[in-house]
Amino acid sequence: MEYSGNIDFLIKKIKKMEIQLEFFNQTDEELSGEETRILLESANILAASVKIKNKQKALNIATTLPLIKPSNSIVMASSLILRKLGNYPGIKLLEDRNKLSNYKRQLNGMALFEAHVFENANTRNLSGKDYLLTNFQKRVVDMIEEEVDGISISAPTSAGKSFVYLKVLLDKIVKQKGTTAIYIVPTRALIKQVMNDFLSSISEMGLKNIFVGCSSEIEVLIEHPERSNILVLTQERLYQLCNRKDVNRVKTNIIVVDEAHNIQYGGRGVLLENAVKFSRLLWPETKILFSSPLVKNPQKLLDTFEFENGVNERDNLPLVRQNIITVKLLEDTLLVTALFNKEEIAIGKKSYTYSGSKTISKILSSATLDLWNNQTSIVYSNEPMLSTDVIRELYNNGNFPLLDDVRLNDFADFIEEYITESYELANFIRRGLAFHFGSLPAIIRSGIEDLFKLGLLKIVSCTSTLLEGVNMPAKNIFVYKPKKGRKNPIDNLSFWNLVGRAGRIGNDFSGNVICIELESWVTNPVIGERYQDIIPSSEIRLVKEPEKFKEFIKSENPKRQESDDYNEQLFSLVIKEHLLGERLENSLYSTDQNLDILKEIDTITGSTINAFKPPTELLNKNPGVMPQKINALWDFLVDNESEIDYLCPVFPLNESGYERFDLIVNAINVFFNDSSWTEKQVKRITTVGDKWMKGVSLTSLIFYDRQILNREQREITKHVKDQIEFINKTIRYQIVKYTQTYIEVLKTFLISINRREDSEKIINISAYLEYGACATSALEFMAIGLHREAAIKLSRIMGFHDNITTDTCIEWLKNLDVESIDVANYLKKEIYGLQMTL
Repeated sequence: MEYSGNIDFLIKKIKKMEIQLEFFNQTDEELSGEETRILLESANILAASVKIKNKQKALNIATTLPLIKPSNSIVMASSLILRKLGNYPGIKLLEDRNKLSNYKRQLNGMALFEAHVFENANTRNLSGKDYLLTNFQKRVVDMIEEEVDGISISAPTSAGKSFVYLKVLLDKIVKQKGTTAIYIVPTRALIKQVMNDFLSSISEMGLKNIFVGCSSEIEVLIEHPERSNILVLTQERLYQLCNRKDVNRVKTNIIVVDEAHNIQYGGRGVLLENAVKFSRLLWPETKILFSSPLVKNPQKLLDTFEFENGVNERDNLPLVRQNIITVKLLEDTLLVTALFNKEEIAIGKKSYTYSGSKTISKILSSATLDLWNNQTSIVYSNEPMLSTDVIRELYNNGNFPLLDDVRLNDFADFIEEYITESYELANFIRRGLAFHFGSLPAIIRSGIEDLFKLGLLKIVSCTSTLLEGVNMPAKNIFVYKPKKGRKNPIDNLSFWNLVGRAGRIGNDFSGNVICIELESWVTNPVIGERYQDIIPSSEIRLVKEPEKFKEFIKSENPKRQESDDYNEQLFSLVIKEHLLGERLENSLYSTDQNLDILKEIDTITGSTINAFKPPTELLNKNPGVMPQKINALWDFLVDNESEIDYLCPVFPLNESGYERFDLIVNAINVFFNDSSWTEKQVKRITTVGDKWMKGVSLTSLIFYDRQILNREQREITKHVKDQIEFINKTIRYQIVKYTQTYIEVLKTFLISINRREDSEKIINISAYLEYGACATSALEFMAIGLHREAAIKLSRIMGFHDNITTDTCIEWLKNLDVESIDVANYLKKEIYGLQMTL
């Protein structure tokens, strides 16, 4: 168009002005009335373009001008531009910030008519309520209403995906009463967050007779065929659900697979694929929606699962822009620039207060402090202890006084009671600071996320848990030489997924991504492609590395190596397909280059199945466990049939509970872990696992040796991290996985020797180990959304009752006087919050 050169120049100018005002509180630029007119008229034209680059320019103009020249005329013009872009949250934010009750009141004639036409076109009725949706959200709703069975969507983090999925799932089960919607999240850490979102919406919309749960047990679903259900599950729990007896009685309406791009990451990616394929076998008519950020080839997921009738959508227009800001560290100066269309814009200089040894934590904390604009900020840290070091540096700087906020204080008081008064995180919290990583207790992670979203926590230092979909949008994200884990530089997809959290929908027009010393990073993801092709883990190994996989499964006793979980999960998938009559040589993985190797893999798979001694159903029930290991356990049970009762688990509170659990842990070590745990490690696993199942407080588990409390603050913090990591990775993952297999093999063996009744009485200790409790009421309270700590407290208050079910726990909770119970204020708020949604 005529002004294209000038427009880019003017957009760079207003971007510079915005960032200068944001970080320096002044600007050395001026924007004339004529330049403003050109920008607005151009944005009005560009917003109607079919080209995404033109729409992005229009978005830049419409969301930047009101920040630097907030006059009524500019706000009105920007509102009309955002309307053309379908960015209604942006319009609402303009109205709120400029105290306009409704921009349409200032329109008349054709402009008013157009406003009503646009809004009517973007309004959809979901669960009896009208929602004004963005263009992207409207397309999602319309796609789901189409006669298709598979949908794959790729859109930026700030596109409003989660909001529309939540509303659509509720709409589907409200319209078809008695059906179930399943929402798949990549990690347990996200279950509570998503459940809370559903529960809040159900309460806000006044919906009734909807059950929200996170357990793979189906009794509560079957007992109430008239009730609609939302299940929030990980891929592990989805697979468990698919294996339940009578699972076909669950009328599954729709499945949403969030963060579906994780299908490309190792063993968990393969398990996700296996679980989704399993669900398609059970519910072939169920609609499945895959959601990913920044994926170039969303169709790939439809092809992987062989949807004949599927549609894909790729949206490139975020609701919130990201300003990419680079910072160079000079001796006593921060040199700040911004990037626009790969060009640098000089922003300004700030004094740099850095001193002392040149550590990563010092660099991050100093740069963050010198540039901080009093807005919610995330400092990305490569490792958990680095995140604590950054926050400790900020705390010790003395610039963050006590905030005396009751919500922060209640949470800090709870942390001191729940962990120890010596845990430094409580002091950080009281000053609006926190660290956040996977090896924190779930209730503490969740509390940090909630307080951050409320704006009460000002700076949080986070690890890559943010990449797993944790909802913690911030105004600023500070990044320095980012890695995913300890070694690997962050890839482009992960980088843009991470920084997509800069800018909060409904709160900000833009977010700031502050890249420190970008020129010294191993790789520069800023200049690379934002959208990446995904390749499922199964395809990576079978197409690109089939020889590695063949060598692994050939071995009678595969040696443990870093990729074991990857190979074992893949072999489970291949075996499952083989049992269904599918062969790799005829699959989508087959190429001219790998065909011979795939034929060999097919032969090995067939031989493995033929050599499998137990019923083949055990192969389906235990993904990620090598058949040879199950065979060895089966042989052991056959040889020890006379002692079979002694090999059965007993209830943890039983007198012999510890002894039996110790026996099972030893069996797991021998048959599934190649005896790699030492006697001391086995004892630790047994002791911690036994106490964890019994509902022992976390502080007792962490500080089994009280002398630890005499250490330095950082050492105590590291000790807490290590203990939680042990519980999460060893007890709640490894031992849960292998106790499930042990129990399934034991039950099948009992049936084979005509002891079906005894088989059905085998207790599910794997559930006790995963949830950290064995009292039925505590397990039920956790299944409806409470954290372990609140659930155990309520279980003890409720006391023992015959025939405790989900419904009896819900009814009891509805009538509970929360204020009267003797628990921490923070727990009272969680319990009360759930109570209000029932």
